[in-house]
Amino acid sequence: MQTRTKLTVSIRWISKGLINVMVQYFKKRGLSIIDLLNTVFIFVVFIFYLVSLPRNPYIFLPVVVLGFSFFLVWLSVKLRKKQKDHPPRTFGDKLGKIFLNFYPLIFMFVIFEIFFMILPYFNPHDYDRELAQMDFSMFGVYPTVWIEQWIHPWLTDLLYLVYFIYYPFPLFILVYLYRKKQFTALDRSVFILLVVNYGAYITYFFVPAVGPRFYEPVMHLQTKALNGIFLTVLIRNFIHFFEPNRFDAFPSLHIATSLTTMIIMAKYNKKMFLIFIPFIVGILVAVIYCRFHYVVDVFAGIVWTIIAFMLAGKFYDKRIKGRLTSYCKTENNV
Repeated sequence: MQTRTKLTVSIRWISKGLINVMVQYFKKRGLSIIDLLNTVFIFVVFIFYLVSLPRNPYIFLPVVVLGFSFFLVWLSVKLRKKQKDHPPRTFGDKLGKIFLNFYPLIFMFVIFEIFFMILPYFNPHDYDRELAQMDFSMFGVYPTVWIEQWIHPWLTDLLYLVYFIYYPFPLFILVYLYRKKQFTALDRSVFILLVVNYGAYITYFFVPAVGPRFYEPVMHLQTKALNGIFLTVLIRNFIHFFEPNRFDAFPSLHIATSLTTMIIMAKYNKKMFLIFIPFIVGILVAVIYCRFHYVVDVFAGIVWTIIAFMLAGKFYDKRIKGRLTSYCKTENNV
């Protein structure tokens, strides 16, 4: 027992030392934790691509997109270094500053668009049958079928709108932190949001599921069409166009990201948190009503949020805070 305790202490000491050395190395090169996280995720997706290669018809196209993703990381590092030495004056410099501010969002959009070229060939088995059965076992009915009794065109439009607002939702608190020049809080919040998203993305590869809107056995039981008044079709077409990957049901990122954003709001702006409470309630209903998720996806999204927020927040506060620069912080906005 004493030997095991000494071994554990030694491993922790060595790990802590390695992390400290790495942090100092990255700091000298102007890297932020966001750059490092994005680079690691590129490597993870590349491994998934290699596994899918024997069945993948896209061959080299995913590599091109991954290469462009890495270029975005490289560009952010270069721009951050340049703007620390020379505050932005020209139009190009100001454009670079805008890119730095939105760089994590741009990166996420690009990397997500590659999944449809890899995921179905990485894991050809989907888990909709198992997830739908879990819902039925819990409730004795399929929730997306049960909720059809309340379908109405105006409610459909409203809940599709709530579902759509999820996409810009985190920007409310992130823009607030930027305007208040709370760059460490901004960096921490973006880091946690990325961990939440990347963890869910990785889960998609191991538990792929299309959700009730595409899973045929449940689709046949959903007899009422979701026809709104004027918003539903527009939003649905937008989602189908910009989300070519359909295997993104488990866990629900609409729940995980929205809940993470609410926790961040509660920490930094309680008034904003209170204002958006009806939204989080609406999103909980919308993901089922609009047939995007099973209830078990929602539960998984909540559990993953709690785990990721605690671990990522603790890691940032202990290992990153005050040691690496914020991803968007330059000499001009200190």
